[in-house]
Amino acid sequence: MTNLQIQDSIYGKTGADIDAALHGLSNRYVAEHPAQPYVYRAFNREGIQRAEDFRYRFNLDERFPEAQPGQHSYAWGKVWSDVSDAELQWSVTAYCPLEIFVNGKSIYRSLPHEENERQTKGCGSVLGQGWNDVVLKFTKTRAGFGGAFGTSNTKWVIYHSVIASEEREGQEGWLFSEPIQQPLPVEQLPKAGQSEIGNSLNWHPRLGWQAEEQAVSPFSRLFGAGAGRTGFAWTRLHHPAVGGGCRIKGVAASAITVFIDGQQVYHADQPGEFDVTIDLSFGEHSLIIKQTAASEWGVDAAIWSGDRIVPFSSPIEVKGGFGNWLYLGPFVENHIPEIGQLNELYRVFEDGEQGTYWRIDAPGTWIRPYMEAALFGKWNYPLGVTLYGLLEAGRKLKRNELVRYVSDHVGQSTSWYAYMKWDQRQYGAPGILHPIAHIDSLDDCGSFGSIMLEALKDHGELPGAERLAHEIGRYMVQVQEKLPDGAFYREHPHGANTLWADDLYMAVPFLCRYYQLTGDESYVTEAAKQFLLYKKYLFMPKSGMMSHVFDFKQRLATEVPWGRGNGWVLFSLSELLAVLPEEHYLRGELLGMFQALSSSYLAYQSEEGLWRQVIDEMDAYLETSCTAMFIYAYSRGVRSGWLPDVSAFAESAYRAWEGLTRHSIDAKGNLYGVCRGSGYSFSSHYYKYDLHTQLNDTHGIGIVLLAGVEMHRLLDWLKENGDDELIQE
Repeated sequence: MTNLQIQDSIYGKTGADIDAALHGLSNRYVAEHPAQPYVYRAFNREGIQRAEDFRYRFNLDERFPEAQPGQHSYAWGKVWSDVSDAELQWSVTAYCPLEIFVNGKSIYRSLPHEENERQTKGCGSVLGQGWNDVVLKFTKTRAGFGGAFGTSNTKWVIYHSVIASEEREGQEGWLFSEPIQQPLPVEQLPKAGQSEIGNSLNWHPRLGWQAEEQAVSPFSRLFGAGAGRTGFAWTRLHHPAVGGGCRIKGVAASAITVFIDGQQVYHADQPGEFDVTIDLSFGEHSLIIKQTAASEWGVDAAIWSGDRIVPFSSPIEVKGGFGNWLYLGPFVENHIPEIGQLNELYRVFEDGEQGTYWRIDAPGTWIRPYMEAALFGKWNYPLGVTLYGLLEAGRKLKRNELVRYVSDHVGQSTSWYAYMKWDQRQYGAPGILHPIAHIDSLDDCGSFGSIMLEALKDHGELPGAERLAHEIGRYMVQVQEKLPDGAFYREHPHGANTLWADDLYMAVPFLCRYYQLTGDESYVTEAAKQFLLYKKYLFMPKSGMMSHVFDFKQRLATEVPWGRGNGWVLFSLSELLAVLPEEHYLRGELLGMFQALSSSYLAYQSEEGLWRQVIDEMDAYLETSCTAMFIYAYSRGVRSGWLPDVSAFAESAYRAWEGLTRHSIDAKGNLYGVCRGSGYSFSSHYYKYDLHTQLNDTHGIGIVLLAGVEMHRLLDWLKENGDDELIQE
């Protein structure tokens, strides 16, 4: 039961008004999670990189082959926390004695057997609000020097270290020191904002160019020699005059073309000085110089407004970046990109080799995107259903800005997918789209893949969406673990050798929409078969409900009717029945399953109108997300003619909706009573007392919005069919 008081609930302000609840929930969510691009940070590829498991690999034995046993090397970074007293769980593998300090306090020291066997261990630290210093101390032995470090839940807890020194503040990665003989006292450990120059440690990777490199142009030191190759330099300027002319003056070592705001304003095939007068409006402008090398290359350029030089600035904010220019190249003739493509930052630029991307004028330093917003632009399964709810609410309320918000979120994910795969190949692990960097479960792909295909219906083209849909479809059919009878199950470490009711939602809605995309009925047939297979393992005849999990290690079902697990089943079955052809050979059996389950759940609805966290146990708390799923399925079932007892199920859905507005939604659009993400147990105690509720949890927001939309459609349907007296509004 939530602590929401009736006077604070949305019911206390507007009654069970559906539109008020939909507006309140969606407005709060979008206001708290506005559309944001990924954060761009500089990254030195000569530094420490991450492996496929997203943990940093400190290969110090390779970096310092001359290091002697007993010497020490330090790694220095920092991590951000939005709140104080936040606990972060780390995953550590020590190749040698390793001690970890967070904010100057030792939180972990490896043991000899962990080092000798290279065991992966967990440890935790409590972070303060803001930046937190993280220092790793490695001690060289004959057996190794280094280790691996990251978070224990890489796909859910997004973590990247940020360099903490004054000189490189904001770059992603770590500084790591040359080995020293004597360890540093704890009070001398480096702290964020300190200089990396002039102290007792020599830090890597290198900070600046050598003297001979500084003597040549940025094009030469970044791209090397190479007659006939082309590169680009990109900057931004603010023109201070209104309706005034300006001059671009400079000297070029070879052929150049100058573009302002994508339009060519100057071209020369020969090296030499240039002085061009142009008209620029007041405000921001993009300046790109394209140069093709001859025996050498390089450009010096300035823009003059009257008698003063207009300063340049970086065309995008790059945290930890140096200078005011970004550079791209080099390209051979048949791979030179079009000028209009250059500001498409999700694009990997083909160069005839491995592909390339924007970089800055510093050794080995490239631009990379990172996922740092709390939710916008993130890919995970709760967000799949959250965005589905926002999309349907936007459609029903005729709020195009909500539909646009969803397409922007999905489009940001899909358009960056190709870049993410390239980034992963270059650096070991990407900074964005973590769950689909290496898909190894239905959680990774099905739910968000489903909203991706749904959003595609509103926008005929979302860059990268169809390609990604085909990859997800291939994964489900050809790669996802299956039992000998064909049932999807989990073989990976999270719940190894188990089958979860949740996974019907993780697979079926995507398969339904993929069937609609491709016209290939085999995908919807696969979805139908999965339901009947899951029924074989999870259905509990005595109660008429579904067990949460079947554990093949124990060869037993848990026999716990978890609320949201059952909600996923009925919700997903309604998604399947909505698209399954009427003549399909499994439709009758599935319709019977839908009707039987619906009748079973009906008997357990509480006086408040909600269902419980463990459906048949009276001491379990009233839970919001499963209630919303039953509303959705009942409303859809009545409208579609799947539930013959219209009165019983329509009345149940309405009582449940009223219960949500009384107990789960407050007048500001906050959502209460949603069970957090779960593991599984053979004990119902775990579900009732260990799985707490979380305010505004994304496992519930979208499905409550969907429930409201379906309740709206049910009321409209009842009025159209003259049955509106069945429900007391």
